[in-house]
Amino acid sequence: MGVALAQLGTVGGLMIKRAFLHIGGEKTGSTTLQRFLTQNAPLLTQAGFYYPCAANDICFEYNAHFPVAASLIDREVEFVSAKRQKILPSVLTDLTRMSRAADGNLILSCEHFSSQLTQLWQLQKLRDALPTDDIKIFFYAREPSELALAAWSENIRNGWNLRFNAERIVPQLPYYNHIKMLDLWAEVFGQSNLIVREYDRTQLTGGDIRLDFCKQLGVEIKDPLLDQDGNISLDLQRLEVLRHINEALPRFDQSPEGWRRAQDIRRLVTECIPAGEPLSAALSKHDSNAIKARFSDVTRELNGRYFGGRLSRKWFPEELPEDDRPNSVAGLQDAEVIRALAASVTQMAERMHKYETSRAARISRSFDLAHRKRRLRSTGRKLKQSLQAMKQRLLAPFGTRATSLKLSKTIAPDRARFSADRKGE
Repeated sequence: MGVALAQLGTVGGLMIKRAFLHIGGEKTGSTTLQRFLTQNAPLLTQAGFYYPCAANDICFEYNAHFPVAASLIDREVEFVSAKRQKILPSVLTDLTRMSRAADGNLILSCEHFSSQLTQLWQLQKLRDALPTDDIKIFFYAREPSELALAAWSENIRNGWNLRFNAERIVPQLPYYNHIKMLDLWAEVFGQSNLIVREYDRTQLTGGDIRLDFCKQLGVEIKDPLLDQDGNISLDLQRLEVLRHINEALPRFDQSPEGWRRAQDIRRLVTECIPAGEPLSAALSKHDSNAIKARFSDVTRELNGRYFGGRLSRKWFPEELPEDDRPNSVAGLQDAEVIRALAASVTQMAERMHKYETSRAARISRSFDLAHRKRRLRSTGRKLKQSLQAMKQRLLAPFGTRATSLKLSKTIAPDRARFSADRKGE
């Protein structure tokens, strides 16, 4: 990829054996970072950092270590495949074995570490599976009102059918309360081992989570070639139409197998929904301000404990004039949804027509090819018959003995044998 990596901070020429856990949070560019780590795993290994990503590694799937998180949850989860689900009991044992065999510093990444592991025993089991006491935890914190919109978008893509409701975003939920989540990890791994970064392009190294993460690791990237960001959010209209469609499709808690099939339908339908307003239109400035106000105590604690008072201004409420304008989502009328649905169905019908036309053309070409093959075989048979008849006519003057001669496949007679037969007469 044209990426040169070099480790910084070695001791006596030997690399320090550590484990680095990237735990999210969710909707902070984790997909992009994980793809980058997977693509550059060989170069990271050369620099002394081991990112386990072999295709047959049961701890690894979808460019990240989702099976590790899933193995610590006492229920079936949607973020690992059905195939991986069956072997989850072996994951932690394999993680320990693999970690002991690793040379250098181990990197694990999974955003569900922070969002799904909410019990002390889960983090303790994860810690005990790692054969080192030197464990660093990386967490990227996103402002709660932004996180709420991004999470709602992801939930709709995964089968939810609830409207966005800013009043549901409260500090009592650990998903949005970074302090409550970080306190749990600090109890198991120690607060001094938590490295917390603000997820904001203006605050990240080079405006990119990949560059920022590598800098925090102590890895220098020279002249990187970075691909596009992954897991891009949908716009508001696509999400609203998909939300209505989800009412007719199974959720994961209703049928895991049915949900996996429905995900293919959701992806197909989403491509056909016409674009609309940006996702940010779903949250008015007043609702955003209200969320920030509810989280003011959490934000103040987070800012003082992990950022030294350097959190960006967007985390704090603004002074806004009174405005009774409705939330944009509430203002999306049924007629607009119906029009978008109609446009989606029309586009899907056009795609289906193109597919059927293309399929018919392929069948027609296959039929023509088969027809040509049959004609060629028929022509071959006729040519063979003509050659046999020609041979009979050519040999007729030489009598019955000559007619028994075997001619070559090229029709040309064997002159030596022909001359011998003539002498024999």
